[in-house]
Amino acid sequence: MSPVLLNLLAGPTSPELADIARAFVRECDAEGVVIFLSDGDELRVGAAIPRLPATEAALRVPVGRGVSGLVAQNGHAVRLGSDRPRSAAYRELLGLAEGETVARMCLPARGMNGQILGVVAAHRQTDRPFTDLDVTRLQPLVDLLGLRLHAQRLMDAVDEHGSDRDRLIAKAISAQETERRRIAFDLHDGVTTALASMAFHLSAAELSLSARVHEAVLSEDLAEAQAQIASARRLADLAYNQTRAAITGLHSLVLDDLGLVAAIESLAQTVPEVTVEFLADDASLFVDVPDHAAAALFRIAQESLGNAVKHAQAQRVVLSLRRVGDAVILGTADDGVGFDLRETLENRAGERDDGSQVGHLGLSSIVERAALIGASLRIETMPGRGTTVLVELPLPGPGAATTRR
Repeated sequence: MSPVLLNLLAGPTSPELADIARAFVRECDAEGVVIFLSDGDELRVGAAIPRLPATEAALRVPVGRGVSGLVAQNGHAVRLGSDRPRSAAYRELLGLAEGETVARMCLPARGMNGQILGVVAAHRQTDRPFTDLDVTRLQPLVDLLGLRLHAQRLMDAVDEHGSDRDRLIAKAISAQETERRRIAFDLHDGVTTALASMAFHLSAAELSLSARVHEAVLSEDLAEAQAQIASARRLADLAYNQTRAAITGLHSLVLDDLGLVAAIESLAQTVPEVTVEFLADDASLFVDVPDHAAAALFRIAQESLGNAVKHAQAQRVVLSLRRVGDAVILGTADDGVGFDLRETLENRAGERDDGSQVGHLGLSSIVERAALIGASLRIETMPGRGTTVLVELPLPGPGAATTRR
């Protein structure tokens, strides 16, 4: 038994089917080998030696028809001393001229539970027919190939499910951002406009009343009315400012128009009561970050800064966005009060009697958003020592990258 073929079939690497077919040619002392792959309905060529790419692509063998098709259907090896396939494409692949025949051996490649995943078909001159010993010796190797094909199918299924999951997550995040955008625009066009108009009319009423309050007989009553109007105007201004802040929190127009770096920089400039130092690599290094991932990173930065202000009581935050190889790293480090991470995570995992979670300190959103986009999350903190949050997002290779608009 060839150690080369055994290493290809049982080794830790993932060899090309063409290399396996070439090793089978040597092991069978054959003139050529065709490795068919089965989907249960038909066989297609996975690899062939000698190579004829156009013919390989065209050849299809229905399961149950022809020698290879029967082997794929019943799982029994077949050897023929002299044969001439009916398919013209198959004859071309075997290099048969008009009237020529070959000796053939077709072995089923069996995966788990005996499922036939392919057929290895070897051929050589009729004066050297294959023997029962050849079948007995080679069938275990072909079954190893079957197990490798089975493992590859499982890996492909995992990749497919992963791709489906990624697409669903991208759609979900995009839908969420679209809804946030709609609500933000509705607030901007409706509530903020009404509040601005209200504040304007209240200011006008206050000025008009102020001009006449000293002339009126009921000056005390008018003064009280003036004070109430001034109070209402201040409340209208406050509501307007809070609504504007809510709109900014709901959706970032900067993210849409200028990209991730500009959006996070704009976010850093609008955080109240804390000094934020923003460090970022050039924006051109982030153009391949998918839209949904950029939105998630922006939300994580937003939540991290919110935690630093609301919970950490920080005075200074360093916010960074870096590109390291095929990964984007978002970091937030504050000089706040810190917390006991283990205790917080234990509390977060627990629930109150009413079913609500406790002690999450804003971590839930960060954890969930990082998990959704497949990013790793590291949190370093302790009481009195501040908090550092690092999110590392791996990006697909150049051929699979999704470019932002």
